[in-house]
Amino acid sequence: MDEKLIISRAESIAKFAHVLIDNMSPPTTKPDRPRVALFLTICEQFEAALLLIRSGMASHASVHVRSMLEALVAMNLLGKHNNYVDQMMYSQLKGEKKIYEGLIQEGELPQELQPFVQGRLNNCKPRFDALHAEGFRPKNIGNEILDAGLADLLGPYSMLCGFSHNDLAVLALRHQGDESMTYMAPTPSKVIITILSIALRIIVAVTEPLSKIALFPAGLFDAVFGEMNKAWSDVLAQAESGAAEAEFSI
Repeated sequence: MDEKLIISRAESIAKFAHVLIDNMSPPTTKPDRPRVALFLTICEQFEAALLLIRSGMASHASVHVRSMLEALVAMNLLGKHNNYVDQMMYSQLKGEKKIYEGLIQEGELPQELQPFVQGRLNNCKPRFDALHAEGFRPKNIGNEILDAGLADLLGPYSMLCGFSHNDLAVLALRHQGDESMTYMAPTPSKVIITILSIALRIIVAVTEPLSKIALFPAGLFDAVFGEMNKAWSDVLAQAESGAAEAEFSI
């Protein structure tokens, strides 16, 4: 796979996404409005990844691509389960509650901040408890990826987590030179291709449902999405070993 080709196609797809965004009339109710919000945030993360690649920090683009994948999972599950908005709220409240309870329990919170933190806890805990009583529970991201119909992205997600969590192998890839440590060393082409291949797989997948949940001028969505698919097909056609999203091992 040619690195310049995949970057060129990625930039084209980003431009096509802008055309859809500029001409879209989003829905006003859940779950479709949150789904469109996830599409928009995936597009922003995609452009952030491209900016890092252009700036010579391609390995750090994986952080944004991992967020793209998690957002795609949520978008798919919103379309599959009527109550997934409540599951998202449950996860949000669980995180908030944990932070506030931790601050209070540690006993090191300044006196003047204690009423504020306790007030925040008093606000979120009843809402969390109500959802918990309805049967909502924490979800495992691996299981959610499977539930979202994205089993092929389990391996890539694991790789992206390694880059995002600064595994020792990743740190060596970034900073261990032959004779000394390196800073902003060129990222191997295979890493760039793999990260962008995953990102392209995600942005095409997240765009397809828009035709059913948002409004566009007559014929516009099909024409623009067709161009996105052509760009993605170029990448697939020239991928090494016939798989654009092949997992990269370090």
